[in-house]
Amino acid sequence: MPPNTTSQAGKSEPFQPVAALLAVIFPGLGHFYLGQVRRGVLVTGGVMGLYLTGLLIGGIQCVDRRDNYIWFLGQSLVGPMTFGLDYVHQEHLKVIGPDARTGVERRREPYPNEARDPTTGRAIGIVPMNGVPTAKTADGRTIAPAYPTYVKAVPRSNELGTLFTTIAGFLNVIVVIDAAFGARAERKKKVVEGVSRTLKAPVVGGGA
Repeated sequence: MPPNTTSQAGKSEPFQPVAALLAVIFPGLGHFYLGQVRRGVLVTGGVMGLYLTGLLIGGIQCVDRRDNYIWFLGQSLVGPMTFGLDYVHQEHLKVIGPDARTGVERRREPYPNEARDPTTGRAIGIVPMNGVPTAKTADGRTIAPAYPTYVKAVPRSNELGTLFTTIAGFLNVIVVIDAAFGARAERKKKVVEGVSRTLKAPVVGGGA
């Protein structure tokens, strides 16, 4: 058995910083970079499938750094898309208004009888006018029909959605580690081909 082939096959793979960074940006991207296409497809399908399932169950309100910070830390491990979703949630879907329990004004989910002022982001009341839900902005403009930007999912759905998206984040940590110490597909191919050629080589000077 050739010693060089054994040492190559048993040699640990070097750290792959680019693959690790790409895996942090998007699940599976690091494996695509390494040439591990099948593995990359499976990783992307698994992590993103779980993440998107959580969003479908609980809605975008599952991703909330203000009201659900601890869970958001886990969700952020999926990559920058989590920060993008949170930005849309905070800046374009939530409203600014007094909290029903504390009375303190803050950025929060809209209540079923509130719309969002598109200019200021403040909560504005919805009242029926001629059978049409209507709201008036601070500068006197009328929004008709007027609806909340979203209605928060029931507690059980929200909890499941938050759980699924957070588990997806922790799964991506494993993906990042796997990509960081993964082998390029081309290198593996060369090692296999080298072993194959060695096994097929004729024996020189062999005796009976």
